[in-house]
Order: sequence, then C-alpha cells, then structure tokens
Amino acid sequence: MLAEARARAALTQRTIRQTVTLDGVGLHTGAPVQVRLEAAAPGSGIVFVRRDRPGTAPIAAVVDAVSDTRRGVTLGGGEGVTVATVEHLLSAAAGLGIDNLRVDLDGPELPALDGSAAGFVRALEEAGAVEQKVAARVIVLGVTEVAEGRGRAGTRPAEEFRVTYTVDLPAPLGEQSASAGLDAYHEAVAPARTWGFAEEGAALRARGLARGAGLENVLVIGPGGYLTPPRFPDEPARHKILDVIGDLALLGARLRGHVEVAYGGHALHLALAREIVRRWGETRQEMGEG
Repeated sequence: MLAEARARAALTQRTIRQTVTLDGVGLHTGAPVQVRLEAAAPGSGIVFVRRDRPGTAPIAAVVDAVSDTRRGVTLGGGEGVTVATVEHLLSAAAGLGIDNLRVDLDGPELPALDGSAAGFVRALEEAGAVEQKVAARVIVLGVTEVAEGRGRAGTRPAEEFRVTYTVDLPAPLGEQSASAGLDAYHEAVAPARTWGFAEEGAALRARGLARGAGLENVLVIGPGGYLTPPRFPDEPARHKILDVIGDLALLGARLRGHVEVAYGGHALHLALAREIVRRWGETRQEMGEG
C-alpha cells in the first residue's frame, strides 16, 4: 500500500513551498543577476518573468518559445523580451519533479552558479516541494529518431525515464558515454558542469559570449585533456544528460521512456522535443491520479 501511495504521489503536479533567491552572473553576459523562485498554481508550468522589464508578459518554458539554441537555450516573448541559459534550472526542476514554478529575474540570463544544476537543486530543496493534488501530465515514449549532421537522438519504450548520452572529444579523452535515470539525478547528473575548449575562449568572448565563464564554473578541455579537475571522469557526457533533461522539460510533462543521444547539442535536443510533440505529445499520454 505504501509503495502504491508513493507511485500515485509521484504522478501529481508539484510546486515549491516557499520563495528562495539566488544571485550570480550570467555565463554569457557576465552580468550580475538575481533570481527569485516562487510557487505557481497547478497547470501553470514554469514561467519566467523579467522584473527589469515591467509590463512585459511572462515567458512560458515551452518548446514554441525557444528563440535560440546556440551555446544554450534562449526563450523569447512576443515583445522582444528574452531569457537565456534556462536549461540548468529546467533540468533541476525536472530532476526534482517540480512542474509549476514562477521564476522572477532582473536580467536577460539566468546565473551560471558553478556551471552545473547543483545550485538550483539546493535552492529548490531549500524551498521544499508541495503536492498539488492535480494529475501530472506524462508522455509515454515510443520509438523514434531524429538526426542533425552527425548527431542522432531517439527514444524507445522503457518503464522509467532514462537518458544515455555519447560525446566525442579530442584525444586523449576520446568518446565518452554515460547513462542515468532521475533516481540518480542528484549525485550523478546535477553536479556535472558545462564544459568548453580552451582554444575557443577568445573567439567566444569576441562574439559577446562566455563573458561570465571562468575556471570556477566551466570544465576546461585543452589539447592534453582536462585543464581543470573533473568531478567525474565522464563529466562532459554527464553534463549533456543534464542539458537534455532540461531541454525536454520544455515539453511540460514527465517522460516515461529511454532517451538516447549521440554527438548532439541543444538544437538536436529541441528537434527531438518537437518530434515527441508531433508523435506522442497529444495522442499518447497517461495522467496520474490526484
């Protein structure tokens, strides 16, 4: 009976109990930003509010709101207002089973924190979770595949949600593959940091990117391998799992099935999300009991 009750509870919508605040700098803008995470009503989903742009409409964390996938996911509103680098917070919310959340921020980009989702996880855990006694939306995945260049992403049926990700890095690191479900999210996925190549730093900054990136929030890779100590031997592959969980959170549903990605990035993740919407988002879903 207890196991059955927990299973039912896992399929109800959840929000947070109390407001929490985080401060940091944007990974790409380098600008200071404060984020306030607040509870939201059932069915609200995750919405971003730019309080530095009063009077503008909230931006919903949905696939159709994505305006850019270069070096992160940017969401855009109908008034030219955007919010960038949303994937780590969305990943943390999905990892903790938070469906409804209001995110107030006073700048155009979420803070990088330590480059992982761990800071957002800690904030959400501090806020506490509240069961809302309304059925959560669950998309049951079948078999599909999308491709973009060398990259491949697909899904297949499974009893639980799981992600397997393969990345290909220069020697001596080579190809890495990692796999994790949400049951291991806290320990195996959330601490994995964003990564980049030392040789790209100057070029990215010249393009107005990576201005908030540094050794404290990026796992740097050079010709001889890691230039900063990794948290896991396969940290780049694990961070990609973190990213795809966040990107697929834009579906606004819990997922049941196995997601497999090779040599991908945010654009490929969003292509997969759109294919999931097209094939199963409206026709194959199970609703949990409230």
